[in-house]
Amino acid sequence: MESHATDTGEVDFAKLFQEIKTIAVVGYSDNPERAGHYVAHYLADHGYEVLAINPRFKEQVNGLACYPNLGAIPAGKQVDVIDVFRSPEFAVQLVEEAAKLDPRPKYFWMQLGAENEEAAARCRELGITPVMNACMMHAHKMLPR
Repeated sequence: MESHATDTGEVDFAKLFQEIKTIAVVGYSDNPERAGHYVAHYLADHGYEVLAINPRFKEQVNGLACYPNLGAIPAGKQVDVIDVFRSPEFAVQLVEEAAKLDPRPKYFWMQLGAENEEAAARCRELGITPVMNACMMHAHKMLPR
């Protein structure tokens, strides 16, 4: 079993961004000033398929496919990263929802302010690589071009 890291120094971001295609943004916001909005659109603008996860929106929001929760993502849809913009107390429940996806995501990214050690530990048990202490947009911007 490969090692699963939470310390960003142990995550190979170049490899991560090369191998992923689809990102589910949990806590997507329609407010352009919120990270749950501008990070999602930055990633979409850089070629990733972004799924907005928020029960307030219908099937589409700002050009993104939208689902009320992770469980509503159709079976067989590969989601490589769950990118969480929710309070830390929701993280463990979100890991359990992510684990039910088929196929299971490779990464569970808890954005700054969403970090939860218990959720990270549960990810490791499930074979999902947890990522904390970094912003997904910032990590992508830091890659060599």
